[in-house]
Amino acid sequence: MRLKAFLLLAFASLVRSKYWLEEIEHRGTAPYYPDSQYRVFRNVKDFGAVGDGLTDDTNAINAAISAGVRCVPGICRGSTISPATVYIPPGDSIIDLYYTQIIGDPTNRPVIKASESFSNKSFGLIDSNPYMSSGTLSYNSTNVFFRQIRNLVLDTTALPPEFLAIGIHWPSSQATSITNCEFRLSTTPGNRHTGLFIEEGSGGFLNDLYFHGGGNATVLGNQQFTARNIWFVGADVAIWMPWDWGWTFKSAVFKNCRVGIKMDPASYGVGSITMLDSRFENIDIAISTTRNRSQAISGTASLAFENVKFQNVKSVVLDSEGVDQARSALDPGEDSIFVMGHYANSKGNFDAGAFYPISPPRSDSLLGRNIYYERSKPQYENVPSKFFISAKANGAYGDASHDDTQVLNNLFKYTAENNLIAYIDAGYYMVSDTVYIPPNAKIIGEALASIIMGTGQKFGDINKPRPIVQVGRPGEVGQIEWSDTIISTRGAAAGAVLIEYNLYSPETPSGMWDVHTRIGGFAGTYLQVPECPAIKETNVINPRCLAAYMSFHVTTYAGGLFTENCWFWVADHDLENQKYARVALFAGRGVLVEAQRGRIWLSATGSEHHVLYQYQLVNTKDVYMLEVPRFPLTS
Repeated sequence: MRLKAFLLLAFASLVRSKYWLEEIEHRGTAPYYPDSQYRVFRNVKDFGAVGDGLTDDTNAINAAISAGVRCVPGICRGSTISPATVYIPPGDSIIDLYYTQIIGDPTNRPVIKASESFSNKSFGLIDSNPYMSSGTLSYNSTNVFFRQIRNLVLDTTALPPEFLAIGIHWPSSQATSITNCEFRLSTTPGNRHTGLFIEEGSGGFLNDLYFHGGGNATVLGNQQFTARNIWFVGADVAIWMPWDWGWTFKSAVFKNCRVGIKMDPASYGVGSITMLDSRFENIDIAISTTRNRSQAISGTASLAFENVKFQNVKSVVLDSEGVDQARSALDPGEDSIFVMGHYANSKGNFDAGAFYPISPPRSDSLLGRNIYYERSKPQYENVPSKFFISAKANGAYGDASHDDTQVLNNLFKYTAENNLIAYIDAGYYMVSDTVYIPPNAKIIGEALASIIMGTGQKFGDINKPRPIVQVGRPGEVGQIEWSDTIISTRGAAAGAVLIEYNLYSPETPSGMWDVHTRIGGFAGTYLQVPECPAIKETNVINPRCLAAYMSFHVTTYAGGLFTENCWFWVADHDLENQKYARVALFAGRGVLVEAQRGRIWLSATGSEHHVLYQYQLVNTKDVYMLEVPRFPLTS
């Protein structure tokens, strides 16, 4: 990410304890980057950022982002060999490069603030995917994976109301997220400020975002997305939606806005919107839809509300003919649902809209505070740095060569027993046998570049599946927290179960956030175009390309697990290939849930390109699935 014009970044002057991420020693490496001195972690202060609210820190921030020969927009179309975490300390203050995490201090979020001289040629304070002179995006938006922005304040209020100001430009796809950010926009009537602009992609996840003001506070167009705990206050239009396939909003709040969600009347491109546990207060029009009652056979602009509250709302769902299609939803009660779209009613006839009580009601075991349970990724902002135990400081290599099986097992055992947090520095951790995560473990990776990679004979027998990572043993009870880690395989691994989950958490659920399985298609897997090119004019399967048995198995013993923004992906193309060349890889199964005691949450997960199934639920109960892209193996 990069800034083209003047931004102000002023670090807080108050004496305080530093956030642990700033204090720990950083040992993360990128084994497939040609220079062994490549820095994964970058603090913008080390690149000259002053942070006094007066100095132009644009160049310093961009230097931190671009240091090293990285995947530059317009030259590189994608790569995994040069990951980076760019850390911004607190203060009052970017074109984003591929595979970059921008993280602010959550205890005192830095402010990225546009000055009055901000260039009108810049497309956002943070531009994650710049437009080239040809009018196309630098990166194919459906191939922009593995990036995060966390803990920032974006402020455009110094710019004139008529200035086309954008906080973050974010056309992106799976395994991406924007978390814990505030957008301060103009509140002048008729202003043109937008906090978040997404026009393309196949994402993705947004959570814990606050928008104040704005003309169109957000512009949201993408194949599929989940947005949870987002607040809009004082916007003219909170969400302008030009198109989507499916977008789910959970725990969204709209207050004192003219329009909550407005579907673009010119494009008719919105497929569906699902809204859960949300509310509209003091709104003229909650939803402005392109649909009307005469479109009973059309699937466009479908709506589904569950437990959505309306207070002082003039029109709930205003159709293209000026008719409110959901007046009865103004006071629906807690157990209610409104559906508008092409669906079969209770008599088997197709209809366009209905309002009725839910039957059966929500399972209490899936609820927290009378809404579906939710929990954001822990950032451990109040934990001192001494409680984080580095894998590489304790004997792990993470160099894509040495066997780190025993070191990781020792690390997870020690930290779990001593109430510490295991920090997996960026790197490739080769394992020849199962890595066991015990109850009470807390594990966090770095830069979405902490890769545990199974390899060898023990993962090669399709008739004897074996986990690469095993969370809990059958019958064990307890809780874990696990985030920002990738599990993968190297070469043929027909018997590899990438994650086997056995742990039972009877009270507070365990959590997995941004824990991804990435099978093939990137450096070091030996499952790229040279080894496994797309099959043409033959049905012969190369046994070297049998890459995994299963991605994620929640066993019969398990229960009480919350997962969010976890992507279980078998590569259909080579991430290192600049032409997005296809690969032919085979992994039998995606996500299998057999938890007999249930209480499983799959929020914003995706499972793609497995052979037999993407999701399968067997003899389980109380499973919550929210916006789950599930693309089969393509021919």
